Amino acid sequence: MAKFLILDRDGTINEDRGYVYRIEEMVILPGVVEGLRKFRDAGWKFIVITNQAGIARKFYTLNDMHRFHRHMRGVLGENGIDIEAFQYCPHHPDITGNCQCRKPKTYLALETAQRFGFKLEDCIFIGDKDSDIQLGLNCGGITVLIENRQYPSQIKPHFKAKDIIQAFELLKTANLI
Repeated sequence: MAKFLILDRDGTINEDRGYVYRIEEMVILPGVVEGLRKFRDAGWKFIVITNQAGIARKFYTLNDMHRFHRHMRGVLGENGIDIEAFQYCPHHPDITGNCQCRKPKTYLALETAQRFGFKLEDCIFIGDKDSDIQLGLNCGGITVLIENRQYPSQIKPHFKAKDIIQAFELLKTANLI
């Protein structure tokens, strides 16, 4: 059975400049390609789960987001990285009200696990915000916080790393890979 890495998007895979949706603004973070290759070579597959409140805020459209995801999938694919699925929440509680898909709620993760036939407690969750870590904890998985100064963490992850390469090395050392 395949092992799945659940990744956040902005701030984990690409630079988070706030409501990023233009393909010309996509900058893959240092260590992402090399780190994901290490996970891939160890038998892991990749799912992206992302909150995209910019849609609810009307900063960009659903089509803009899909275009961005296609571009990201292409760029990563050219580097040997296949994203199995992009799951997203287009809501914002102040605008669209409460929903079940906004991280750290587990709806999107549960739906994805059912679709691909894996157990969430067997997953590793990597992200740069508390909502990413809380999602992983809510799902019973292993969590890795990609540390940055933009979003100080209030929730304790299992591991902290500067990038995905270091995340891989920490998890490998802990015999979780």
